[in-house]
Amino acid sequence: MTGVRSDAGRIKKALDDIVRFTMAMPEVVESTSYGQPALKRGDKLVFALRKDLETLALVCSFEERAALMQSHPDAFFITDHYLNWPAVVVRLLNADTKVLRAAVTAAWERAGFPARKKRSAARPHARRR
Repeated sequence: MTGVRSDAGRIKKALDDIVRFTMAMPEVVESTSYGQPALKRGDKLVFALRKDLETLALVCSFEERAALMQSHPDAFFITDHYLNWPAVVVRLLNADTKVLRAAVTAAWERAGFPARKKRSAARPHARRR
């Protein structure tokens, strides 16, 4: 039982650290995502605590996700739910603080860019003559 308690303490410490780190960034607010505690930059998700309370869903590009999963497979992974979503799951117990902070910083930066407007297929962009 001692290992379970120490793991829970390490997970809480890692979570508290990354929340404190992220909250120090400009425009970050506490919020929720699908009922779970989350941090957002404005209205854009940076990361959310998952229901297991041991992992985070962190927004990232597909390329960054592949690199994180390849370089740190014990800490970064996906489930079928995230397969087609630009996010990675972070196992807090195994995440290196520097790597996680860099990934969160990238997510925060990405959340600061304005959303691209999609062109409507029904109304293509008209050209001026």
